[in-house]
This record gives sequence, C-alpha cells and structure tokens, in this order.
Amino acid sequence: MEGFAASTMSRQQEYGNLRSRMDGVHVPRDAFGYVPGIGGRIYEAYDEFVTGCADSISSASEALAEIAATVRGVVVAYTTSDQAARDSHTAVEQGLSGVDIRGVR
Repeated sequence: MEGFAASTMSRQQEYGNLRSRMDGVHVPRDAFGYVPGIGGRIYEAYDEFVTGCADSISSASEALAEIAATVRGVVVAYTTSDQAARDSHTAVEQGLSGVDIRGVR
C-alpha cells in the first residue's frame, strides 16, 4: 500500500510539473495579433480552453495528493491496529503465565 501511495505522489508531482509548463506557454492577448471583429473572440476561446485544461490538471493533482494521503492513513491505521492486537495477545499470554489449562499449551 505504501508503494501505491508513493507512486501516486510521484504522479501528483508530474501533474504539478505539467501545470507549471502550461503556465509557461500561456500566451498574452496580443500574441494573436489584431484581427478586427474576431481577434478578441479567438483569444477568449484560446484562454478559456487553456485555463480549463490547467484547472483540470490542478484538480487531478490535488486529487492524487488526497488519494496518497488517504492510503497512507490506512497504512498507519492498519499498523496501529496490528500493534494493538499484538500487545493484547502478549498481555493475555503474560496474564496466563503459569496457569495450567487442560488442552492448552
């Protein structure tokens, strides 16, 4: 489970890097030049698309981080539960030390 969490965090970091690269290639409004009547609409469509993609990548990155954190939480819970069971077993064994119960060795 820890391996899955680690690989999920790695993917989350890759998504973060992709988001940074997208920010780096985003072009300003004047990059499309001046086209009377449609220049603004072309840029707005471009900007809406790029912003939507970047936001989706950010959301996916955040989701991956949450998944990894949750899996790590499960690992901790299982480890804690297993340790508690071992401790209880040890306490029972110590409590029964010297007690002769027929059929139990």
